[in-house]
Amino acid sequence: MKPVIFVILLAGFVGYFGRTMWRMARAASRGSAEPRPRTDQLGARLMSVLVYFFGQKKVAEEGPQHMSSKHHLFIFWGFLIITIASAEIFVNGVVPAISLQLLPDMLFIPLKTTIDVFNLIVLVMVSWAIFRRVVVQPRLIPMNLDAGLILGGIASLMITHFLFHGFHGAVEVAAGRSLPEAAPVSNAVAAWLMPIRGDAAVFGAEAAYWLHVAILLTFLNYLPYSKHIHLLGALPNIFTRNLSDRRMDLPKLDLEDENQWGVGRFEQFSWKSLLDTYACTECARCSNYCPAYNTEKNLSPMQLIHDIRYEMLDRDALYAERDQLKKQIAEFAGDDQNGEQNHKPADLVHLEQALAGVESRIEDMPPMLGGRIADDTLWACTTCGACQEVCPVFIEHPVKIIQMRQSLVMEEERVPAELARTFRNLERMSNPWGIPADQRMDWAEGLDVPTIEDKPDPEYILWVGCAGAFDNRIVKQTKSMVKILAAAGVDYAVLGHQEGCTGDPARRAGNELLFQMQAEANIETLNQAGAKKVITSCPHCLHTLRHDYPHFGGDYQVIHHTQLIAHLVEDGKLAVDQQRDDKLGSGTRGGLTYHDSCYLGRWNREFDAPRAVLNALPASGRITELGRSRRHGLCCGAGGGRMFMEEDEPRVNLVRTDEILDAGVDTVAVACPFCNIMLTDGMKQRDKEDDVKVVDVAELVAERLIPASSLVRQKSPDEA
Repeated sequence: MKPVIFVILLAGFVGYFGRTMWRMARAASRGSAEPRPRTDQLGARLMSVLVYFFGQKKVAEEGPQHMSSKHHLFIFWGFLIITIASAEIFVNGVVPAISLQLLPDMLFIPLKTTIDVFNLIVLVMVSWAIFRRVVVQPRLIPMNLDAGLILGGIASLMITHFLFHGFHGAVEVAAGRSLPEAAPVSNAVAAWLMPIRGDAAVFGAEAAYWLHVAILLTFLNYLPYSKHIHLLGALPNIFTRNLSDRRMDLPKLDLEDENQWGVGRFEQFSWKSLLDTYACTECARCSNYCPAYNTEKNLSPMQLIHDIRYEMLDRDALYAERDQLKKQIAEFAGDDQNGEQNHKPADLVHLEQALAGVESRIEDMPPMLGGRIADDTLWACTTCGACQEVCPVFIEHPVKIIQMRQSLVMEEERVPAELARTFRNLERMSNPWGIPADQRMDWAEGLDVPTIEDKPDPEYILWVGCAGAFDNRIVKQTKSMVKILAAAGVDYAVLGHQEGCTGDPARRAGNELLFQMQAEANIETLNQAGAKKVITSCPHCLHTLRHDYPHFGGDYQVIHHTQLIAHLVEDGKLAVDQQRDDKLGSGTRGGLTYHDSCYLGRWNREFDAPRAVLNALPASGRITELGRSRRHGLCCGAGGGRMFMEEDEPRVNLVRTDEILDAGVDTVAVACPFCNIMLTDGMKQRDKEDDVKVVDVAELVAERLIPASSLVRQKSPDEA
């Protein structure tokens, strides 16, 4: 009778679990097609699963704003091992003759010991997790009902495991047999239960067994509705993660298709973006690293992912109900093909009324944008990528935000006033400041700067950029780069008045139509110039030219100016005066630090070239690294179109400025015009512009160049 009861329970609970999984898959499948292959590079994808899912590599990582969740590692790995015992329970419950004891002793004994010990380890780690949430209270990791049910369920599974085996051991001893081998913890429990004999021990073992089974099956069905849904979504999400170098994997929109004008409804996301929402572990790392969230803006990347999931599940349930009613109504129509009935059957009237009610409920739901997800949530993002960088399951937050911005801009026409002005400037003058386009080459007045007309087939095109041409502070950086190129004898030319904005501010702010207009014009110009290699001092231009333009027919080798300078120094084509007294020694207000640009660093993985150049300066070896640097560098606050928008206090650039001031340096080197502008403004607001200089890497090099004539080695008399 016991197997029969077990099979009935198992079938019911597993059936309900299967139904839940089907509904989750149905909801995600409503997403649009995924433009990038997600099952190619099979070997690399399987390795990702091994390293990041089973190995928990990113969970184990530590950073300046989070500690490694080591207890989670033991819970996860312990659960993987304990799953073997759970599988045995299911199989043995259906077919009692099958159990792990059929294995040879050389396999069974160590496996049994491992399972038993890991049950204790998991129980201890769960106890710590409860203590951590209740007493330690880490940021954004609350002790709520869901967490209590999950942790309590796991602990109950471990406890009932030990009770079952402990009572079973007591039964064995009562029958004159020895305790089972290879279960040290369970045997200790059995020894503690020894006073219980006979029928009481048998009853205890049976009660613990059925309680364990009930908790296990209930836990299985609660998972999809809890924070632990990531146990089901993480593995497929890691397997289908983006493996390309294009980390901000924003798809090209077909502007002829109005259904592709961004994402205003959940089903306009790709199925992979919807799968992301099932994978969230609620570790809160994304929000802890988000510069917008940490300056009190209305954006929590973690909550945004949850909101998309709730939107998807709520609407999918109504869509499914609507589709079922439509199907039933269609079946009625099929049964009445001859049209002989003079009135509708009562059942059909009831179905039509039910359908009208469901459609009314769908219409009454607030829209995703402006409803569940507020506009200011989306506009707060700087697209710095800090959230995506630390996510242990590779959720791509910034792409979703940009896609929803596209809908706000092109579909809803809801744009902040400052951005609307920026868009007009880009459209009319091809620069976000709205400066007349005929002034684009004013920066070069008095300099010998070759244009593409003067030198029609250069090795490099120097992409000056809008800030490099129009902002007085950044013009100094452009002139420094020209000086460096001349000193190294680099064959280059600029596009001059033919150059326009790459469209980065438009694309990151959601104006895809304007971006594509800018991109197509620039690509035509570059292709006519026969461009193969492009140098740019702006990481935003770099990212757009390198990763976005190839989708529109513009495929070039795009190099950041620090990469080229580092190469020239390494090849001996540039040298700096090591004897110059730079006053960049160590000590308060006497050192040099480097601020990582998000678009050069996180998005394009260039951390070393700027540092290599700085290490070639007289201050070599005395560069002070900021607490948040490289992969975890803090954004300046200008990306994602935020450069041209107002920001409420506290401001992101001021937070970064304060970190630099706390470092006690007198010079902060940058490699991005936006970073330069934002940090310079920050120093001014802190009244420290005379104490701490914000200088581009190229300016530091240009100031210290040794004249080319000094680099010619004099021949010795013997050589002569």
